[in-house]
Amino acid sequence: MAGWRPPQWNSQPAMVSITVPAQQQPQQLTQQTLTASLAGTGVLTTQVAAQSTYVFDAVLRLPHGQRLTTTKHPVQTGADLTSHAYLEPATLSMDVGMSDVMDAYATTASSNTAPYITPFSGGTTKSVSAYQTMLTIQAARIPLTVTTKLRTYTNMLLLNVEAEEDSRTITGLRMRLDFQQIFTALLTPAISARNQATGATGLGAITGQNPPSSISSQFGIVPSNADTLGGLMDNLLGYLNANPSGVDVPGAGTYSSVNTNNLQQLAGPK
Repeated sequence: MAGWRPPQWNSQPAMVSITVPAQQQPQQLTQQTLTASLAGTGVLTTQVAAQSTYVFDAVLRLPHGQRLTTTKHPVQTGADLTSHAYLEPATLSMDVGMSDVMDAYATTASSNTAPYITPFSGGTTKSVSAYQTMLTIQAARIPLTVTTKLRTYTNMLLLNVEAEEDSRTITGLRMRLDFQQIFTALLTPAISARNQATGATGLGAITGQNPPSSISSQFGIVPSNADTLGGLMDNLLGYLNANPSGVDVPGAGTYSSVNTNNLQQLAGPK
């Protein structure tokens, strides 16, 4: 025996609906599989399916939220204020009701009524099926399209599913759903005109150049062939002759770690 069906359901479209896009429809789970998945012992899977739209028997409350956040720092007078404020993701809460004594709001492709409404199924009753379906969608983290009278939201994630059982929900369901929008963007990397292959990048010419004579004389450097050990020692002895105390650190006073006697012995006889 079919349940009671409000007469306006046959002539007016649903004002509030939740649409799961194609290719991301969650697989229908049994009560046992859903319980195991939520307990961490099972895996939620998805399957390729057509777009599905769900409608509840009643929408009792539907608060919308859209917030603009601005900087707390002072802004230069005359500056473009749009550079100092940004829109946060939209939020939507939905208090819905389901009744097991009412007929389901559902249409099929054969009725030529768009959008095609998918009935809740899989649970023991329609209200239990609606609750399980929302849990499945939440666990699958599927971006949804939520249609309302005021606005159609895209890329909405179901953050919270809350239901309360009491004496009035023996043959029905009172459930709260909280949605939040997630922003998406396409990043196009900048392509440089330069060759980005390291091996193909030419190196500049590297040429050695002796310091000017004024610099050499300032530090007591004696020009010589530094490629040989004798030439290197000539430079070192020239530095020691110009700096007999061996001080090479500014502000070090007469203390130094350079032992001039050892260096002269190392150089050997000229």
